[in-house]
Amino acid sequence: MEELHYHLHIRLAKNEVFFGPGVLTLLTLTQECESLSAAAKSMDLSYSKACKMVKGSETALGFKLLDRKIGGTGGGGSKLTPEGIEFLEKYSAFLNELNTHASESFVRYFSKYI
Repeated sequence: MEELHYHLHIRLAKNEVFFGPGVLTLLTLTQECESLSAAAKSMDLSYSKACKMVKGSETALGFKLLDRKIGGTGGGGSKLTPEGIEFLEKYSAFLNELNTHASESFVRYFSKYI
């Protein structure tokens, strides 16, 4: 028998949702791989879909998340901008704080069912 648990989905929105777990994963992998293309491939996304996700978030936020270098003799690459790094740190801290409070509330309200 499966244990009772909760599942919290946090996304940021203005008129529409523009940032959530998918974009977070994409940007984190881009930073690790230093390549948006490699990050997209590892997530089984097309490069054009990955670009659209990043561009949508950048447009909603009003600043660039990635510095992109077009390929050539030295090859291309992507890395988070300083603003992008700060935003991901704040988003991650926000998620951690929400998860801590959610866990405490879940135990308080549902401990007898766990």
